[in-house]
Amino acid sequence: MLRRSRHILKSFWSAFQSKRSGFSFALIAWWSFHIAILSGVILSFHYRPWGDVFTTVSRLTGLLPYGSYLRTLHYLSGQCFLIFTLAHALECFWNDRYRTTPSKAWPRLVFLVFVAFGLTLTGFILKGDKEGIFAARIMYHLIQEIPLIGFGLANIFLRPGEDIFLLPFLHHVIILPFIVLLLLSQHRRSLFPKGDLLWPLLAGISLLALIYPMPPDIPPHMDMATPTGPWFFLGTQLLLRYIPPFWAGIALPLLPLALMAALPLIPSAYASLMRKATAASWGAHGMLLLLAWWLIPRFG
Repeated sequence: MLRRSRHILKSFWSAFQSKRSGFSFALIAWWSFHIAILSGVILSFHYRPWGDVFTTVSRLTGLLPYGSYLRTLHYLSGQCFLIFTLAHALECFWNDRYRTTPSKAWPRLVFLVFVAFGLTLTGFILKGDKEGIFAARIMYHLIQEIPLIGFGLANIFLRPGEDIFLLPFLHHVIILPFIVLLLLSQHRRSLFPKGDLLWPLLAGISLLALIYPMPPDIPPHMDMATPTGPWFFLGTQLLLRYIPPFWAGIALPLLPLALMAALPLIPSAYASLMRKATAASWGAHGMLLLLAWWLIPRFG
């Protein structure tokens, strides 16, 4: 029954793919990344990752011409890049493409998903408000939970104190975008000519940025019952209340990506079991995210 249902769903998906003109999750992610880069470059000229960052962001938003609009455009395009990169990876997983792609292509894609989450998290931290500081401190302590290399690794990504935003800024603006371009280097020739999707996507995100209400920035010294991280961090935030930090913040969040990366290495006899475990891990994360999204605002 399950095999038949999966076969039917694949047939519908193949029919949809054959009719969609110039559309793909990868292409949307690619052009969303470039929209985020262009809007981010403008914002970066007015951002100062030291001192009173919250005031800097407030001035950037309120005093810079179209500052609020640029922030919203950058936020939405960044979210599109993350969501459609993840969707592309899950689509490839669903269609068993890890079996036919070159040996290095699948690990690149899985690592790209990891980098996309890192870009979104560092962007969240750079808000400089109470939730951004909260996310930075939590991530700093979670990374330290990694055995042997945790302390050194934490200091590569974050450094508590007055310069807490400096390293996330460098990662968000320079290092992680460079890694994305490096990972996508083999796709440039196939993606760049397909610019027919750029203008509709740019128009759609630009119009959405006019009406989308950005979550308000919370002053660092304001009392707040439950600061929250980015949307994909809510499940981890809920787990941290009940299980040790290493498992809640490192092992379990990285488990789906680790299982996906290992898929091409699994012997055929265990391939079906591994696929089910990978799908179950993503499903569990999705359910946990929805549960946390409902519980945290109501019960703190």
